[in-house]
Amino acid sequence: MFQPLTLMLGLRYAGARGRRSFASFVSGFSTVGILLGVTALILVSAVMNGFEQQLKDRMLGVIPHVLVTQESRRLADPAAQAARFYGHPQVRASAPFIRAEAMLQGPGHLTGAELYGVVPQTPADALLHSLDPRTREYFEYLPYGLVLGSGLARSLGVGPGDEVRVTVTEGSRFTPLGRVPSQRVFTVVGTFSTGNDVDGQVALARLEDAARLLRYGEGEASGLRLWLEDPFALAQLPALPEGLVYDSWQQSRGELFQAVAMEKRLMSLMLALIILVAAFNILSAMVMVVTDKEAEIAMLQTLGLSRPKVMAVFMIQGGFSGVLGSLLGFALGLLLSTNLDAVLNVLGINFYSSAGGSQLPVLLLPGQLLTILLSTLVLCVLASLYPAWRASRVQPAEALRYE
Repeated sequence: MFQPLTLMLGLRYAGARGRRSFASFVSGFSTVGILLGVTALILVSAVMNGFEQQLKDRMLGVIPHVLVTQESRRLADPAAQAARFYGHPQVRASAPFIRAEAMLQGPGHLTGAELYGVVPQTPADALLHSLDPRTREYFEYLPYGLVLGSGLARSLGVGPGDEVRVTVTEGSRFTPLGRVPSQRVFTVVGTFSTGNDVDGQVALARLEDAARLLRYGEGEASGLRLWLEDPFALAQLPALPEGLVYDSWQQSRGELFQAVAMEKRLMSLMLALIILVAAFNILSAMVMVVTDKEAEIAMLQTLGLSRPKVMAVFMIQGGFSGVLGSLLGFALGLLLSTNLDAVLNVLGINFYSSAGGSQLPVLLLPGQLLTILLSTLVLCVLASLYPAWRASRVQPAEALRYE
């Protein structure tokens, strides 16, 4: 523990003025730099965390986490395959599905989509449960009803009650005129909106209607949809027998999450460089102070102050700027993060259109906040280490020769 004398001298040098006004200015500038760097790092990290969590909730909340399919064939007995997942701690629910590439034709418009045949009564299907009650009722009981993503409905120019012709090649048949794809007129019963690219790609039909369109046999399906307690615990799923494969969300949507994670890391790195530059400013300011005060250091040594205590004095001086900037930046970052929308409203800045919601998502992670604070404090202490060591190596005889 530092003696009161070293603490008093260190704090006195940290707040000194006079001939060291330029060094004090550089030190103060460094404190402000660390303050702004820590504030920006906390604020940007909180917003990026919020966007990442929002993306997970919107996407992983509406799409199945895992698909179990049979290589190059239809799944003949989905119920038997679903039995192997009963009681598994990670599998929350399972349901058969049918999937096919389809062409959808509206009044004067034609576009491609992924057609999914699903069981409307599946409790774990958050996408179906996000529909309004009337749409869900129509979808459950109306034969050949279709639920479209909002983007897909806009591109076709259709809405509830309109008819859409669905054409698929998988259920095609041979006729005297050649091979004819399977097609059927469906009635749009409603739309869904998830806020991501699923809205422009997916159309939902009842499992039995999709089976008739694609000419599936009794009890056949494309595979099983699985919903997990933890979408990232894919490695805990049981091994499948030969011929069956897992198709997880990481394979179909993983690149998007990787891009968001990489963007978050790059932003954090760029903001961390601000803190690094401020730490180097602390180092340069301390070197100037040590050079200017060699005579005082020598006099302190002749009065009995040991070299370790001299080093402690200048460690306190250098650490003061870093600790002050880190703590103020940490407090300011938390304050701005928890009141971000109010601050943006006062400044007249609106990011809501790009955020896709009524407010910017903010998520503060305690572990991340602690890492930012401790890393900044350690960096500032390391920046003051060399100047303090240099101060402790001052030779009193040489420093006082011309005094």
